[in-house]
Amino acid sequence: MRSYFYFNGARSIDKGLTIEKCPSISTGQRVLSKISIPGRSGDLVIDTGAYGNCTQAYEVWFMDKRRGTARAARDIARWILSGTGYQRLEDTYDPEVFRLALFAGPIDVENWMLMAGRATLEFDCQPQRWLKSGQNPIAVKSGQSLFNAWQPALPLIQVTGTGDGSLTVGGSTFTISDMPGGIMLDSETQDAYWREPATNLNNNVQVSGGYPVLQAGETAVSFSGDITAVQITPRWWSL
Repeated sequence: MRSYFYFNGARSIDKGLTIEKCPSISTGQRVLSKISIPGRSGDLVIDTGAYGNCTQAYEVWFMDKRRGTARAARDIARWILSGTGYQRLEDTYDPEVFRLALFAGPIDVENWMLMAGRATLEFDCQPQRWLKSGQNPIAVKSGQSLFNAWQPALPLIQVTGTGDGSLTVGGSTFTISDMPGGIMLDSETQDAYWREPATNLNNNVQVSGGYPVLQAGETAVSFSGDITAVQITPRWWSL
């Protein structure tokens, strides 16, 4: 099977692009704040706990004897530059993960005999490599634990039930009232809603310990009251 990357809703092979060689593996770096103090040797380093963006490059080539290099290059540029904001980027070299990336250009194409072209495409990626398996909801029973072998994750939790209930995930406890069939609890946005984000249920929730973070290792989950089921989309990720 030919190797390819997927970006902005299309596969590179469907655009006539062939990847020349395995891409390098790039990771984000820690975001550090350095302060230089007069009279003191060495900088004071403050670790923000965050990671910066990184560049993922693909060396590609294409051939189009019928249309020629210039027209083929314009069509490729139209595809890869048409997306706005971050888009999903994945490839066949690391099929278990995807990244969020943007492509701002430029595209510098080497023109071979007016029929073929070669270029290096550089994507500006967020540091996370999102595991595809972490995008699937996990049904959790009360008293069960989730195991995280990756970076600290911000889960999406779906609670099913009508009425009142209590949910504890690690050191976080939600006291929920008047559930209209259920509630979604999003640790990333720290928002509570049901069915659609526009149906705001933040007033129906009291949180002790903040929205949960799935740290490395085991995280215990328990619930009671009118809660009948809990599903957690863990959003596992690595660097």
